Amino acid sequence: MTRKLDIEANLDRSLANQVKAPRLDRRFDAAVWARIEAVEQRATNPVQVRSKALSSARWLFVINVIGVAIAAVLVVVFGLKSFSGVSMNLPMPEVSAATGAEILKFAAQAVTIVSLVFGLLFTPIGRRLRAELT
Repeated sequence: MTRKLDIEANLDRSLANQVKAPRLDRRFDAAVWARIEAVEQRATNPVQVRSKALSSARWLFVINVIGVAIAAVLVVVFGLKSFSGVSMNLPMPEVSAATGAEILKFAAQAVTIVSLVFGLLFTPIGRRLRAELT
């Protein structure tokens, strides 16, 4: 065990002797702190934070309303049919094999396109595009 520790210590000393970091002056330190403070001020700017919060809250509200509406429709349609014995004969449209194949073809294309666009949003070009839009 001591042998392994000795080897690691020798390697560490050797690396420290080979790599000499330049001494940085006070201007560099001041520039770093100024940049950090500028980023913090941008992040805590109440107008930007408030507008982002309002935008995301609005979208969450819309999505929640859509979800509640769909759940209510499902409860009314299937709940009444199951629990109260009321028979609601809702005719289901007949889908032929050819129509089903077309639907699957277009659905596969739509899923592929949406997946590609979603993936591209996380590339440098997509990040730049998102920055332009927001």
